[in-house]
Amino acid sequence: MSNNIMKPANILALSLSLSLSLALALSGCNSDDEAQVVNGSHVASPEWQDQIIYFLMIDRFNNGDPSLSDQGQGEFDPSSDKKFSGGDLVGVSDKLDYIQQLGATSVWITPPVANQWWDNEQNYGGYHGYWARDFQQVDEHFGDLASYQALASDIHSRNMFLIQDIVTNHVGNFFTYDKPWEYDASQPCEGFRLTNNPLAEGQVLPYPLNLNSCKADGTGSYHWTPSISDHNNPEQEKNWQLSDLDDLNTEDPEVRAYLKQSYRKWIREVGVDAFRIDTVKFVEHEFWHDFLHADDGVMAQAEQTGRQQFLTFGEVFESSTAYNTEGEQKMLSYLGEGDTKQLGSLLNFPLQTTMTRVFASGQPTDYLRFRLEKMMELFPNPYLMPNFIDNHDMPRFLSQASQADLKQALITMLSIPGIPVIYQGTEQAMSASRDAMFDGGYRDDGESKDSFEQNSEMYLFIQALAALRTQNAVMTRGDIKVIASDKSGAGVFSFIRTLGDEEVLVVMNTANAPMLLNRLNLQQPEGTVFEQQLQANWLQAPAGLVSDANGEVSLELPAKAAVIYFKTQQTAAVNTPDLGIRLDDDWADRTITQDTVVSGSAEPNAKLQLVVNGNLANAIDIQVDQSGQWTSLLSTRHFAIGKQSHRFAIYSPNEQAGLADVHFTSDLAWSNTPDFSIDDSDDVAEGSGGPNGSYSLPGDPSFDKENSQLAINQAEVYSVGSNVRIKLVMDKLTDTWLPPNGFDHVGFSIFIDLPEDQGTSQSVLPKINATMPSGTWNRNAVIFGWQSSIYNADGADANTWGEAVTPAPIVTVDKEQQTIYIDFASEALARPSSLNGIRFYLSTWDLDGLSAVYRPLNPETGPWNFSGGAEDEAKIWDELPIITLSE
Repeated sequence: MSNNIMKPANILALSLSLSLSLALALSGCNSDDEAQVVNGSHVASPEWQDQIIYFLMIDRFNNGDPSLSDQGQGEFDPSSDKKFSGGDLVGVSDKLDYIQQLGATSVWITPPVANQWWDNEQNYGGYHGYWARDFQQVDEHFGDLASYQALASDIHSRNMFLIQDIVTNHVGNFFTYDKPWEYDASQPCEGFRLTNNPLAEGQVLPYPLNLNSCKADGTGSYHWTPSISDHNNPEQEKNWQLSDLDDLNTEDPEVRAYLKQSYRKWIREVGVDAFRIDTVKFVEHEFWHDFLHADDGVMAQAEQTGRQQFLTFGEVFESSTAYNTEGEQKMLSYLGEGDTKQLGSLLNFPLQTTMTRVFASGQPTDYLRFRLEKMMELFPNPYLMPNFIDNHDMPRFLSQASQADLKQALITMLSIPGIPVIYQGTEQAMSASRDAMFDGGYRDDGESKDSFEQNSEMYLFIQALAALRTQNAVMTRGDIKVIASDKSGAGVFSFIRTLGDEEVLVVMNTANAPMLLNRLNLQQPEGTVFEQQLQANWLQAPAGLVSDANGEVSLELPAKAAVIYFKTQQTAAVNTPDLGIRLDDDWADRTITQDTVVSGSAEPNAKLQLVVNGNLANAIDIQVDQSGQWTSLLSTRHFAIGKQSHRFAIYSPNEQAGLADVHFTSDLAWSNTPDFSIDDSDDVAEGSGGPNGSYSLPGDPSFDKENSQLAINQAEVYSVGSNVRIKLVMDKLTDTWLPPNGFDHVGFSIFIDLPEDQGTSQSVLPKINATMPSGTWNRNAVIFGWQSSIYNADGADANTWGEAVTPAPIVTVDKEQQTIYIDFASEALARPSSLNGIRFYLSTWDLDGLSAVYRPLNPETGPWNFSGGAEDEAKIWDELPIITLSE
C-alpha cells in the first residue's frame, strides 16, 4: 500500500479529480478548499439504499503496520481493553478483499483523527477515536494522510464507498470539575481545573480547541460545565459534558468554522463518501443546519467533489418501549426540511432495541411488527436508515443470545427496508464488544488469534444473505407488509417484500419450541409456487410452498427456523382439505381469567390437536368421538400475567390443516399479597458493601455513596400459575444514563434451581468469583439497565454464563417508589408443572453498559472500579438469602 506504483484505480481517481478541478476553475471557484479538490479520491455517490455497510473499529480491526502501534507513551498495550491495540488504516486496506467478499459494499470506520492517547482522570485511552485532540490530523497510531488517501482509493477502485465517523459535540478530557455536585451555573469557573498532563510530550491542541481556560462570562470555545448527571434534563443534554469529555460550544462562530474546515477537509483531501455523526442529540438543532447545509458547510464541499447524494446519518441513542414511539419522535426532530433541514438519516436505534427484545430475549414478535410499521409510517425515507444488530457502544448480540437467534436477526436486517450495517466480528460469531480481529490484539478472553476465517459458518451465512439482497432489487426497494406475528410471546413472524411482480416471503419462528404457522394468507391465486432461497436453523425446510384454494399455506416451523422464499411464475396442484371442524361457542372478543373448556364438532373419530399460541410441543391431543363431538381444556397455567392476546387452532397433524386461528384474550393478575417478603434494609452500610461490608463503590459521582443504587431494602415474591415475580425496593433508583430497562448502576445476577430440570446444573456462579451458597442452579438471569438475558447451565463455568435461552425476564420500573419488578414467565422457568422447591439466589453488582462486563474489583479506588478487595474476590455487593418457592 505504500509503494509508488500508480494503480489503474489511482489513475481513475486522479482523472476524476482533475476533471472536477478543471470544472471548478472554469466556474470561477478558487478558494483554498476548492483548489485542493485534486488531492482526494473522488467518485459519484451511490444509491445508498442498495448498500451494505461493514462497520469497523480501526484500532481493533487489523494491524497492517506494526511500526505505528507503540508511540512510546505507555498508551499501547494489547492485553488491556483500555489502551491502543495496534490496528491501523493500512490494516483496513489489507483486508478489503475479506470485507468485499463478505458482501459489504461500503466501509464505515471509527474516527481516524488524532486523539487524546491517555486520560489520567478516567484511567482510559482514546484508542477508539472519539476523544479528539485535533480534528484535522490522522492519529499517529492509524497512519497519516497518505495512508488514508490510499485506503479511499483502494475502496473506490472496488466500486465500494468510504464512510467516516465524525464527532462535533466534544473533544477529549482536558478540563474537569472536582466537585461537580457543587456546580453553580452563575459561577461556572468555581471548581474548574485543567486536567493533569492530558497530552503526550510534544502534543498541543490547535486553535480554537486550545482556548480551554474557563471564561467566567460563559462564552468561549467550550461549555464550562461538569459531567451530565441527568440525561432527562434538556439543558444538561445540550450543554454539559458527556462522561467528562469537554463539550464544545457549537454556537461559537470560531468553533463552527473550525468544525466545518475539519470535516470538509476529509471529503476534499481523502474522498470520504458519507459521514456517520456521533452524539447528535447533544448538539443544538440549529448547528446541524449550518454545519451541513450552509454555503461553507459539509454538503457544499461534497457536491464540489461530485457527491450529489452525500449521506449523513446520525447517532440519536434512543429506544422506544413496546407499542410506543418515543425514540422515533426524538429522532425525527433531527431531520427537518427546507430552512430547518438537518441530517439526511439516522441510525435506527428503536428497531435495534426491538430486534434484541424479540430475537435475543424472546419477547412477542408483534413488537417487531409494530416497529417496522412505524418505521415505514414516520420516517420520510426509511430506505436510507442504517439498521444494525449491535455495535461498539453496547453489548454484543451474542453475549445474550444464540447463533440461531443471530441468524434470524440477520435475515430480518438484510431483508427489510434500510441499509444493513454489519459490525466487525459478527461474521465470526464474536461475543465480546470490542475484541480485536487480528492475532495479537486485545481479546476479552485473553487469547491471541486471527479472526478472518472466510469459511466460518457465520461468514458464509452472511455472504449468502448479502448476495441475495444485492442481486434482487425487491429486497432493497420493495414495499414491506408484516402478515403474521404473535402477541403472546416468541413465535411466528412473517413478512412480504413486493416490487412490481416480484415478491419475497420471509417466515420464521423465534420460539424454543416448534410452532404452527397456521393458514398464512399469501393473497395469491391457488397453486402459486414460492421457491426457497435461503434457510436458517432448518435443514429440511420445504423447497417450495404452494398456496391453497384460499390463498393460504400452513407450516410446522421447527424451533428458531427461518426461511426466505421468492415467488415464481410456476403453478402447481394443491389439496385443500376441509375437515369439517366447528366450534360450539363464539370466541369473538372473548376474555378468559381461568381454565376454560373448548368444544366443537368434526369428522367422527378424527385425531386433532388443540394448539395454543402455535406451540406444537405442548399441543393437546383431541379424539373426536363417533358422533363427531370433541372437547378439550384450555389451561391458563402458563399464560403471562396481565391482559394478553392469544390464539389457538384446532389442527390435524395428519392433514397439516385445520381451523383458522381463533383469537382471544386472557386477563390474569398478580395477587396483592406476596407469597413472602424479605426485609433487607440493614445489611449494606452507606457507601460500602460486599460479603464482609468492606467494599467501596466506584468513585464516579453518578454512584450514590449515601443511598446506594446497588442496595436492596426489601424483596417480595409473587406467583400465579407457573409465573414468578420478584419485586425489589431499592435504597436508590436512578436512570442517569437513560438505559432502556429504566435503571442504572446496578445489575442483578439471579440463579435458579429448577427441580424438574434434568439437564446440566452448576454450583459455580459465572464471572462473579463465587459459588452457590448451597445446591446448584439450572438457569442464570443477568439483568441490568441495558440487557435482560437468561442462560442455562450448559457450557457455564467461572468465566462463561452458559447457553443463552429465551424468554428473558421482563423488567418494569416504578421510579417514584424506587422499585424494580422482574417477571419470570413460565417459559423462562421451562414450563414447570409445579413451583414446589424452585429456588432463587439473587446478588447485585454493577455491569459496564458498553460491554456487559461486571465492573472490576481492585484494592484501590477508581472512577469505574469497586475497591477494597482483591480482583479475584466475590463480586457481590448485596445479596438475598435463597428464596424457596412452594405451591
